[in-house]
Amino acid sequence: MTMTKLLVCLANSRKHRERCIAGIEIGSRKWIRPVSNRPGHGVSELERQYPSKVEPKVLDVISVPLVEARPNDLHRENWLLDSTARWSRIGRIGWRELCDLEQLPTSLWINGYHTSAGTNDRIPAEQREAVIDSLKLIRVDGVKMEVSPAHPMSNDTRPTVRAQFRHAGSEYAVKVTDPICEEKFRTRGLGKYGLGESFLTVSLSEEFQGNFYKLVAAIVERAEVEPGGRQ
Repeated sequence: MTMTKLLVCLANSRKHRERCIAGIEIGSRKWIRPVSNRPGHGVSELERQYPSKVEPKVLDVISVPLVEARPNDLHRENWLLDSTARWSRIGRIGWRELCDLEQLPTSLWINGYHTSAGTNDRIPAEQREAVIDSLKLIRVDGVKMEVSPAHPMSNDTRPTVRAQFRHAGSEYAVKVTDPICEEKFRTRGLGKYGLGESFLTVSLSEEFQGNFYKLVAAIVERAEVEPGGRQ
């Protein structure tokens, strides 16, 4: 039986050849990640786009038809989407409403584990029992965006974009999977670029080669969305 939930879209990020969509439900303030029945659980273009063929954007208020909760390992926020029904855009929120959704975790899950190019950006699979969710919305004073050459062993030859930031006393350097943000900074070339006060949607990947990886699935800079800010 299909039900409809209203979400503030807080991620539309890359997931293999599809997308990972996630948002906080209006009213309950719970995270929901609509997923498909396919391996990998990504959301296709047809499944996620509005009838006008417009892509959901971060901060959109969207109506999403769902079938049932479908938790999967650490992705306890997963809900199976109704692939026969279309999503719709109800409205959009601003910075003030985003602040009302801010979460204040004391850390981004478990720290102390790093990749070769990251900082506090992975969690070994044997630590899974200590993790109870896979999505966070945090506010940071600033972000340094780093564009670096692709890893030589990666199938993706495009430059890698990472977000470097400080939260609750800890430093992080985490790969960005927001395709709009990635493209924006790739076009600037290799280097480091600063952002001001921002909200970050931080997600955990599904298990891959014995680890769960922390990913920045969306970045909302205050200067971009407040009245009078950059457009």
